[in-house]
Amino acid sequence: MTRKKTILTAITAIDIEKVANFLHCHMNSQFTPQAWRQGISKSWLAEAPNHGFMLISDDQVVGVLCAIYSEQYVAGHLERFCNPHSWCVLPGYRSQSIELVLAVIRQKGYSFTMFSPNKEGIKIFSFLRFKPLDNRMSVLLNVPSLSFPERVKIVTDKSKAKSLLSEHAAKCFIDHTEFPWLNFLIFNVDDQYEFMIFKRVKYKRLACASIMYVSDMPLFRQCWPALRTHLLFRYGMFSSKIESRLLGQPIKTLFLYKQEAGSQKFFLSKDLSADCIQNIYSELVTLDLQ
Repeated sequence: MTRKKTILTAITAIDIEKVANFLHCHMNSQFTPQAWRQGISKSWLAEAPNHGFMLISDDQVVGVLCAIYSEQYVAGHLERFCNPHSWCVLPGYRSQSIELVLAVIRQKGYSFTMFSPNKEGIKIFSFLRFKPLDNRMSVLLNVPSLSFPERVKIVTDKSKAKSLLSEHAAKCFIDHTEFPWLNFLIFNVDDQYEFMIFKRVKYKRLACASIMYVSDMPLFRQCWPALRTHLLFRYGMFSSKIESRLLGQPIKTLFLYKQEAGSQKFFLSKDLSADCIQNIYSELVTLDLQ
């Protein structure tokens, strides 16, 4: 029997289940098919054109590149993003892998982020002129402080986000609260309220806060003594990790400050610079990746 022609087609809502089963079997079986379905079906753009693209042969999925779409408030305006992720192609069809990538990035009107490429993906996205993001990680000890200003307040009640945060910050906050592996802290000085998102991970075999997002870095640095004290006593987290590109400048402290290499991330945009690229609205949120 001859094999049918391979077809490149968009992933639609009706394809989610078979794509999820494919990824469970061929990419990461630690995620259940249900976890894959939830992770790849999420969209923060009402008119999202697809959930990525797939290769079909003999009516079977043989390759996929999923995509998450969003509209984010960046640099004072709304920007549309496409986040390709979960790129998996069966060995016999790897020569057509690039077709999936091209199908995604040829879509007009988006800035693109790729946060979890494998080694081969790093070469391909570099060739396609995706720009690498600084992949250094900053590690800080959550040493308690007794000297932070009394006017610094920390709010853990997520229901207060809409009333405390600005319109755009509140929307971003609420957009991410459905994922149980994410933790949130709202912090303020005087009348300014901002927030951070973090995950519980391990560092040196001890609980660690992996900080994924901070809505205002200058205020975060100002509140850091109170935040690290809260992370230690409320969550039992002995250290914190954050990408150096998000932190900007080192936090002035006598305690541990270390940089280590992390996985390489990329972006492609006509209008945005690297400092506009955040980890949110991506597979780093929808899938409980470590």
